[in-house]
Amino acid sequence: MIKTILFLTKLIVTAFIVLLFSSCKYDINLGNKETGNGNITTQTRFVNNDFQKIEVSSGIEVIIEQTDNKSISVEADENLQKIISTTVENGVLIIKTKKGYNATQTPKVIVKIPSISGINASSGSKISSANTLITNDIKVEADSGSEIKINVEADAISLTTESGGTIIASGKALKLETDSSSGSQINAEQLMANDVLSESSSGSTTTVSPILTLTANASSGSSINYNGTPKKVQSKTSSGGSISKE
Repeated sequence: MIKTILFLTKLIVTAFIVLLFSSCKYDINLGNKETGNGNITTQTRFVNNDFQKIEVSSGIEVIIEQTDNKSISVEADENLQKIISTTVENGVLIIKTKKGYNATQTPKVIVKIPSISGINASSGSKISSANTLITNDIKVEADSGSEIKINVEADAISLTTESGGTIIASGKALKLETDSSSGSQINAEQLMANDVLSESSSGSTTTVSPILTLTANASSGSSINYNGTPKKVQSKTSSGGSISKE
């Protein structure tokens, strides 16, 4: 009992420190923010290098559409266009702002891309898919209060959340791997997968829908819920973690 209390105390203190430093990081920009002028414009962006991964931060909303041709357009206050950066580094399209801002409406970036293998959202940003993303393998990550909502069909899908991040995923997969921690959430109830490997910790929640097999490990007050009746279930819990059939 004492060990459990000490563990929870350390967890709470750690979370507080993370929030404190996160707040300090954003406070640096408080005196140097750009305020939107209310004139919403759409700007087409051009990048020379190819990319198959997208990384977004700074509270920006991104809509991904799988099409034959590549394009990037930014919808934002006219005077904020200059601080919204869209660059490609090592095959990754990085979308962020160069400084803090107060926008009339959330800056929105529409990305059309032929193929995709990675999606990452952080710092309160949002990513969604306009259509079903069809690929071989894809890795999806959300942290720091960000949210990703996608429909995807792939051989292998990896979903990772931490620090209050959320992923809502639907579609089909042969293999699904999930990893949630630090109060984050993965909702893959509508993502049908033959084989599922799921891990959760530190108060996070995961929901999956395995068809053939489920290997699950829940710890530190987290939970893994699964739908359907997989032929084989291997489960392990510790430190108040739970695994249950819905």
